[in-house]
Amino acid sequence: MGGHGYIAMGLLSLVPASIAIAYLAQDRRFRKGMAQSDAMRCWMCVGSTLSFPLTCGFIGQHKRLNTLFADEIALAKGELSPSHLDRYFLILQLHLCWMAISFLLWQRVPAPPPPPSDGPKTRHGRREASMERLQQLRARTGGEARKASSRGP
Repeated sequence: MGGHGYIAMGLLSLVPASIAIAYLAQDRRFRKGMAQSDAMRCWMCVGSTLSFPLTCGFIGQHKRLNTLFADEIALAKGELSPSHLDRYFLILQLHLCWMAISFLLWQRVPAPPPPPSDGPKTRHGRREASMERLQQLRARTGGEARKASSRGP
């Protein structure tokens, strides 16, 4: 009976589709207040990924219903010629093409500039900044905290 492979593929693609949608939604390109064309590209990518398992399920259901009433004996005798053109496979390939094109269009959405950093990024710069803060703290307290800690209890 035909169609079971498409249904199984649709079920197995639920988790990867969910992971891909989570990746898309957490990216910097997918943000509040973006241009309408950029939002359209992002939502097209989410929609194509989300609808892929549904497409596989619908294809499997239709293939199963089409072959359910086919006479197996007549097909085996050669009275019915099997079709070598699988239109459902073509539909699946068009959906995969839609997913790939929408992902490429989403990749072309410009990423927003990174937020300004508060401090230095290098290890040496962070060390110098922490040493400056420590000296400022010691100057404020007059070094009393250091003397008290060196005496012990």
